Amino acid sequence: MKYILWIFLGFILSACYQKGLEVNQNKLDTIIIGKSTQEDVEKIIGHPVRKTNIGNKEIWYYDFTRITSLPGFDKDESTVFEFNKKGVVVKKYKTQGSGNGNPLLN
Repeated sequence: MKYILWIFLGFILSACYQKGLEVNQNKLDTIIIGKSTQEDVEKIIGHPVRKTNIGNKEIWYYDFTRITSLPGFDKDESTVFEFNKKGVVVKKYKTQGSGNGNPLLN
């Protein structure tokens, strides 16, 4: 009976869809506004999922989506870094995701 429970629990936890790159709080905290550069961000977190230029800023997005079979463990977020012309971080934040519109995340 004990083994059946472990097998069932393993199946439940493995029934998961995941896409993108999750940025945990520890990594986010190592990026210093006004000091860290694009190279620093790429070394610590990796290559961004997407990039955009708006005005004088380059914006990097690290989108992450996880859908599980367990309620409360789903996640849809984007970690965003804004850089000035010199490639230095001027802003960092998390948003409510990439807006993929998946009804399982609402």
